[in-house]
Amino acid sequence: MIKHGMLVLALLMAYPALASAQVPVPTEGMGSYYHTPEQRAMEAYARGVKLKRKAEGETDPEKQAKLYLKAKEELSKPVGYQGNYDGYLALGQVYMALEQKESAFDACSHASAMKPNDETAKNCAEQAKNAIQQAAAAKKGDGG
Repeated sequence: MIKHGMLVLALLMAYPALASAQVPVPTEGMGSYYHTPEQRAMEAYARGVKLKRKAEGETDPEKQAKLYLKAKEELSKPVGYQGNYDGYLALGQVYMALEQKESAFDACSHASAMKPNDETAKNCAEQAKNAIQQAAAAKKGDGG
């Protein structure tokens, strides 16, 4: 009985070491690399800005709209990971290009709040605000 108890005790003591030995720890040398939220944000921001620039240079309106939509998706990611001025400003500009005025105002306002003295962010928010007011006035003038 004592031998049986000692065997059980030995197995219980060895179990944590055996269990952890079965789970590989990802390392850079193994081919996988853990990305921090900051790294993911930077990568998504870079993809989004690249798509935004490509859309700005596109002459075909249909292709341009698709590129802006892809840029919006990519630029929304870094803002979700870690909000920053550049991400919010680029996202606001993309929303303006897509004529999503309320979303543009929100994003540009976030950018402006992060850098209150920055004229680019102020102009972006002001442009979006004016577009919202014009749309509301046009709707009101149409009897809606």
